[in-house]
Amino acid sequence: SIDYLIKPIEILKEVHRVLKPGGKVIISQSNRCFPSKAISMWLNMNDRQHLELINGYLQYAGFGKAQAYDITASVPGERFNDPMFIVEVTK
Repeated sequence: SIDYLIKPIEILKEVHRVLKPGGKVIISQSNRCFPSKAISMWLNMNDRQHLELINGYLQYAGFGKAQAYDITASVPGERFNDPMFIVEVTK
């Protein structure tokens, strides 16, 4: 999970280096995490801010602007759901 990485930009720079032109990076993100493992900044952000942060990481790593999608499943009869998002960018 990207929220546990101490140096996410360095990791994404390496992904950018080895990814072929036209290749895609797809990062999935939910709002579930282990608070003891996630970076402190992450814990104080909402879902939208998480997506903006991931987009920022990708841009600093050399990618263009990413697209974010809400892929949260809706379960009939359930009051609660587990928000799920993906962030996608093409090299």
